[in-house]
Parts: sequence; C-alpha cells; structure tokens
Amino acid sequence: MEWQIRPASLADLPYIYHICLKTGLSGKDASDFVQDPYILGQYFAVPYLHFEIDLCFVVTNDHIPVGYIVGVSNTEAFNTWMNNRWLPKIQLLYPAAETYKSDLEKFVYGIINRECILQDFLQGYPGHLHIDLLPQIQGQGVGRKLLEKFIFQLKKNGSVGVHLSVGEKNSGAIKFYEKCGFLHLKRQSAAIFMGIKF
Repeated sequence: MEWQIRPASLADLPYIYHICLKTGLSGKDASDFVQDPYILGQYFAVPYLHFEIDLCFVVTNDHIPVGYIVGVSNTEAFNTWMNNRWLPKIQLLYPAAETYKSDLEKFVYGIINRECILQDFLQGYPGHLHIDLLPQIQGQGVGRKLLEKFIFQLKKNGSVGVHLSVGEKNSGAIKFYEKCGFLHLKRQSAAIFMGIKF
C-alpha cells in the first residue's frame, strides 16, 4: 500500500471525524457505542486543527486520509482555549443526559461537560498528542513516521516534551510508545499517561 504523510488542513475534517470514530474504542471501531458519529472527534481530534494546525498531520492512501496525528505544544494554553472557546459550543450539542448508549458515550459526555484539567507533570511534558490509524494502515511503520514529524515540528515550536494518555487495556499502543522512548508518568482511572522529553 502506498501512503504519504502531509500537513493537515481544514478540508480533512470529515475524514478526521471518521477516523476518530473508527478507532475510538481503544483503537477499534466505536460506531456501535455512540449515537452521534461526530462526538469523539469533537473532543479528541478536531479542536487541534483549529488551535495549532501546524502540529497536525495526516497519512493518506491514494490522497484519502486514513490516519492522523494531532497535538499541541502548550497544553496549558490549549486547555484555556478549550474551556473558554471550544467546549461551551460543544456543550450545547451534548448536554448531560439521563441515559447513555454505552460506558464510552457516558465517559465522553462527562469530559465534554466539565472543564479540561491540568496534569501535575506539564512542566516537563507541556505538549500532548493523539494518533489514530485505520486498520489498513497499521503495522507499516506509519505511526513512528507520524510521531517523528510531529516531534520535529514540536521542537521547532519550542516545546521541551510531550505526553499522551492511552487506555490501560490497549497493550499494543503501550508497547509502541515504550519502543518510541515514552516513559510511564501516571495511572489515572483506566488510563496510563506516558511522556518523552527532548
């Protein structure tokens, strides 16, 4: 399969939403677990293209996006923007409900309807990122190439480190980040925070 990595653009947004949904359950398809197919992308992917698009890249196959990496160089500034500018609009679409289709949907509604919180390790790992790849592009070294591009740009933007969170049951992703040099920073609920300094 021929694939290429290029900077993301706002024209990629429909594909970003789709990829986020199809990988939203610890790398597996979340379509059957949420009522709104856009809800995961509204929090975990699309805001990044509006905040710091030069840190967002897509991998394409025959010009169609099949994966992405998105992130920010300054999580504290991003969280302030999310809390003041992005989330108030998204909360109008997803007010808290009495019943949910799944635990995943309940979790996403919960984080949308509260302020983003800061972690205690941000001084050493101020940036953060999300990577999602559709199954047909996995296992081909794409994730590592995306990460290399992202970190190169992150350094140019003046960041000294980056972190991410991964579900504790997503053993494949945890092993991948360990091989890329990420350290375990913190365990919180069912998530593991990992980070790397430059």
